[in-house]
Amino acid sequence: MAENPLPLDKVDPSEAWQPWEPDAKQPWNLKWAGHLYRRAAFGAPLDRLREAVSRGLPATLEQLLHGEPDSEERLRFLEATGEKIAGQNNPYQLRGWWLYVMLHSGHPLREKMTLFWHNHFATSIAKVRWPQLMFKQNRLLRRHALGKFEPFLQAISKDPAMLKWLDSNSNVAGKPNENYARELMELFSLGVGNYTETDIREAARAFTGWHTTSEDASAEFAFNPRFHDTGAKTIFGKTGNWNGDDVVRLCLEKPAAARFIARKLYHFFISENAAPPDALLEPLADAFRQSDYDIAVLVRRMLGSRHFFSVYAYRQRIKSPVEFVLGAAHDVLALVGPNPNLRQQILSPESLVGRVDALGQQLFAPPNVKGWIHGRAWLNTTTVLARHNFAQALTAGSGRINLEQPPEQAPAVAPAPDPAAAIRRENLTDPVKIVALLADVLLQGDIPAPARARLVAFLQEGKPEGNALDQRVRETVHAIMTMPEYQLA
Repeated sequence: MAENPLPLDKVDPSEAWQPWEPDAKQPWNLKWAGHLYRRAAFGAPLDRLREAVSRGLPATLEQLLHGEPDSEERLRFLEATGEKIAGQNNPYQLRGWWLYVMLHSGHPLREKMTLFWHNHFATSIAKVRWPQLMFKQNRLLRRHALGKFEPFLQAISKDPAMLKWLDSNSNVAGKPNENYARELMELFSLGVGNYTETDIREAARAFTGWHTTSEDASAEFAFNPRFHDTGAKTIFGKTGNWNGDDVVRLCLEKPAAARFIARKLYHFFISENAAPPDALLEPLADAFRQSDYDIAVLVRRMLGSRHFFSVYAYRQRIKSPVEFVLGAAHDVLALVGPNPNLRQQILSPESLVGRVDALGQQLFAPPNVKGWIHGRAWLNTTTVLARHNFAQALTAGSGRINLEQPPEQAPAVAPAPDPAAAIRRENLTDPVKIVALLADVLLQGDIPAPARARLVAFLQEGKPEGNALDQRVRETVHAIMTMPEYQLA
C-alpha cells in the first residue's frame, strides 16, 4: 500500500472501482481476508479466514453475497422463532434474537446489510412501542437488503412501524403531515440540497391517507381514500395527481438518488472519515442506475474493487458495538477451540445483548431519525471502559462471567473462556511464535513492529512456565484487544 496516498479528488474513478487482482506484490492473504470479513460480515474465526485465503477472493466474495447453501432454510426457522419472540412483547429478547441471527444465519453479509438499512431507515421501538412491528420491519429490511432499491423503498413507505414512527396516521388532506415526505427525501433517497421545501409539501399531500389499520401490534398498512388529497401536485417540476408510489418513483428518477446511496455505502464499507467527491462515486452510481438500482450489484462492485483493497479503506472505520462484541466473541472462541457448550454460552443472546447495549448501540432503538452517528462517537470514557471490561471478561480464563441480563431478571453467569487453550493445544512456548499466533487470530498478523516487540518481551520476562505462562498469554490477548488497531474494522 502507498504510504502517502493521493487525495481522493486525485484518484482516478475508472481505476478505483476496477476489480482488484491480487499479485505477488500485494497477494490475497490473511490480512485482506480479515479486512473483507470485518466489513462484509462481523469478523470470522481464524479457520474461516484461512479457508477464504485458500479459496481465493472471487469465490469468497460470491459466498458472502449468496450465503451458505442452507442459509434460506436457516432463515425460515430463525424468522419463525423471531415472530414468536416478538409476540412475547420483550424488546430485550428481540435484540438477543437478532444478534443470534447475525451469528447463525449462514449469511452474514445479508445481516450486515440489514443492520445498515436499520440505521438508514432508523425506526425506534421507543415510539413504535410494539416488538411485533419492529420484527416485521426487521424482516422487511432483510428480505430487501441485497435486492432492488425501488421496491424496497416502496415497501418501507408502507411499513406499519415506519408509518407510526413518522406520524403518518395524522397525514390527511387539508392538513398534511410532512414527516415522512421530508425523511424520504432528506435521509432515505436524495440528501439535503436535492429537493425544495415545496417538493416536501407537495409530496406530503401525495402521501395523505397512507395510514395503519390500528395503533396496536396488529397494525397493517391501509390506504384511506377519505383522507387522500386528490388534487394535482408539482414535485421536482413535474405535475400530476401523484400518490405516494409516484413520489418514490420520482425520487429515484433524480440522478442524485444513486449517488446518495453510493455515498452512504462508501462510508459503511470503505471509510467513514473520507468525503469522496461526486466524481469518484459516479462509476458506482452509474452502475447502480444501470442495474435498475440492484443493491447487490453496487455492493459487489465496492467489495471487489481496487479501492476497497487499499489504504483508502484499510482500518478506516471504527467498529460499532455490534461489530466489536460479535468479532471479539469470534476471536476468543477461535482460541478456546472446539467446545460446543462453551460456544453456546458465550455466543448466547443473553451473553451479548447487555454488552452491545453498554457499548452504546441498542438495536431497534436508534437515537433519532438520523440513526447512530458512528465513527468516533462510539468511543468515549464510558464505552471504551465497557469494551475493555468485555475483553477482560472474555480473556479471564477462570471463574465465571456476567451474562448482562436485563435489570428485571436475576443475574446469570457462564464459565469464562480460556484463550490460553490455543497455546496449550499448539504446544507453543516460544514467545515469538505465541505472539504470531495471537496476532493472526486477533489482527490477522497486522500488529505494528514496536507493539509486537513489547508483547514478546512481556511474555519472555521471567521465563514463565505452566500456569504462569497461561496467565501471561491471557493478559497478552487482553492487551491486543484493547489496542487502537483492534477497535478498527
